[in-house]
Amino acid sequence: MFSLLGSYTTNYERGNSLLLSLTMENHSNYLSGDNVLQKKSITNLKLLAENAYYYPSQKVLSNEGLNFVKNDSNQVCYLCHNIFSDFHKYIKKSTELLKEIEFNNFLIGSSPKAQIINQEDKFKAEFNLLEAESFKSHFNRVIGKELMKILNKPPEFNHPEALLIISFDFENFNVELILKSIYIYGRYNKSIRGIPQTHWFCKKCMGEGCELCNYTGKQYLTTVEDLISPGFVLASKAHDSKFHGAGREDIDVRMLGSGRPFILELRNPKIRNLDLVKIERHVNKKNRKKIRINNLRYSSKKEVIELKSNAKDTKKVYKAIVKAESKIDKEKFGSIVLELKKSFENQEIHQRTPYRVSHRRADKIRDKFIYQINGKYINPKIFEFIIETQGGTYIKELISGDEGRTTPSFSEIFKTKLVCKELDVLEISI
Repeated sequence: MFSLLGSYTTNYERGNSLLLSLTMENHSNYLSGDNVLQKKSITNLKLLAENAYYYPSQKVLSNEGLNFVKNDSNQVCYLCHNIFSDFHKYIKKSTELLKEIEFNNFLIGSSPKAQIINQEDKFKAEFNLLEAESFKSHFNRVIGKELMKILNKPPEFNHPEALLIISFDFENFNVELILKSIYIYGRYNKSIRGIPQTHWFCKKCMGEGCELCNYTGKQYLTTVEDLISPGFVLASKAHDSKFHGAGREDIDVRMLGSGRPFILELRNPKIRNLDLVKIERHVNKKNRKKIRINNLRYSSKKEVIELKSNAKDTKKVYKAIVKAESKIDKEKFGSIVLELKKSFENQEIHQRTPYRVSHRRADKIRDKFIYQINGKYINPKIFEFIIETQGGTYIKELISGDEGRTTPSFSEIFKTKLVCKELDVLEISI
């Protein structure tokens, strides 16, 4: 109740000092010879002896030949109901939860039931106690200091690797262990078409499971995330994982070159020190000819935010195989490519949200920058283009025009309908 008064001491020392000061003050008043002061001091000394069980007060009364009632010292504390007399049960439960957990630091948090908080607030208000610390703060410190001795690990107040939250009332308690996520950065290549980056719930049941999805809850059985994550989850003994990609390619698009940056978040991991080289080999061997990962290293939540927010500022190089509705000879193709370069290179285009994604993306116009375009003639109706653009550009619509929603478009320049038949991401630069 007075913990904000007096530095470099403890609550126990403060409490003992107050009791001793009161005992000395009232003893002095008793010895003063003033009848009024004597009566009041005897009452106060009996309160200290009987209710606070303060031994020096008891000895003063005994030495002065004054009787007092030796109450049962097992009386329950008005405020906490003797929670601190048995705090080792919290220590025991916490250490049990931390067995076989790999961590370098920890923090104690608590969640007392409303009855405890309300009783504390009422008490402080009644006696106008403005220099008190909260019950929670004292509880966390007492448990934390004891655990620090047992675990031989320091507390970490900002980003603890192990967070223990103790919920309790006067009768029961529970300890919840929350482990800080591990973040692993890497790049992935996708060598096959037909698999999305992350989970797509079944359109009909939205993940619940139905006949349409064969009760899997998924629209696609395999994802890049499904192929990468299990090896990391197993090695870290994590509860689950979350995949964060620097953008995403379409399901029918391959991811080639040095790969797409991603960060895998491993949630509630029991093991923190991972053999990333070993995991990389395992994932690549198991998923040969499907996906491949490389450049693994530890990352952070901060980098996840940066990865997401900087996606629009990346440069991406694509290879597109395009089919024309009308035949074009090689010479004409060459002249159109020159016109294409003049119309697009180092310029912005305007793309309204494509029809194919309008059900899940906001309908708005996005300005995207085109850096470079090169074309290759394959036959009168089939061409190859290498396109370097700003991240987030819809390449298929850049080619087709998407019924006027992307302008200008390749179809406009070629003056015939063009369709992207195959698309590969060759490089992503961040």
